[in-house]
Amino acid sequence: MKIVGLIASLLMSLFSIGQKSYYFSDPLPSSDKSTMAIDSKWFGHYESKAEGRSYEVTMEGIYVISTSISSISREAIRESTLYDVRDNFIFGVIANDSLPCVLEGERYYFGIKNKDVLIGNDSKNQLTRVSSNEYIVNFYENGYYLPELLVFERNKLIIKDFDYDFETKIFDGIESIKRIPTEYHELIVLSPNESEYNELVNNGIYPDVVEFKKIKK
Repeated sequence: MKIVGLIASLLMSLFSIGQKSYYFSDPLPSSDKSTMAIDSKWFGHYESKAEGRSYEVTMEGIYVISTSISSISREAIRESTLYDVRDNFIFGVIANDSLPCVLEGERYYFGIKNKDVLIGNDSKNQLTRVSSNEYIVNFYENGYYLPELLVFERNKLIIKDFDYDFETKIFDGIESIKRIPTEYHELIVLSPNESEYNELVNNGIYPDVVEFKKIKK
C-alpha cells in the first residue's frame, strides 16, 4: 500500500508540473473598449435556482450576492445577551434585523448574505464593452487578467466562463506570448490583438454557460 501511495503521489506531482496556466496581459477584447458601467436598460437583479449566487447590476457597478451558512450553539445563545431566537428567527447576528434559522442538534444554522463587488468602487477588475448587450469582466490576478463574458438578453443574463482543456492548442495562433516557468507549472501570458481574440472566441474559450433570470424586487 505504501508503494501504491508513493506512485500515486509521484504521478500527481508529474501531472502538476506539466500543467499550463493561461492569463492575459491586458483586459479583453482591447483596452480602448474599457467602460465604467453597463447600459442602464440592463440594470436589475438576476437569479438562478441552480446557482448559489445572484447578480446585481446598477449604476454603481456589478455585484455578486451569495449566502454563507453559519451557526451558533444553543449554549452560546443561552449565555449571551447579544442573541435571541424566537419563532425560528435569530436576532443579534446582524444589526436591527433577524434571520431565519433552523435548529439541528445543539446548533442553530442560518444564512448570511454576502455582497461582493465585481465592477466598481476600488475593484481592480476591468469592464470592457463588446457590443450593445455583451460585456467582459476582466478579473485582475497578480498583474494579469482572466475574462468572463456577460451577455444580456431580454430579462436574462448569460454568463460564460473562460476555460480550456489541459492539452489545448487554441492559443497556439497568438503571436505575442510570454512564458514564465514556476515551480509546479508554466504560466503563459497571452497578448492577442483583436482579430486573434475573435479567433479564440470562435474556438470556444467560453465553454461554461450559466443563465440567470431577471427578477422584480
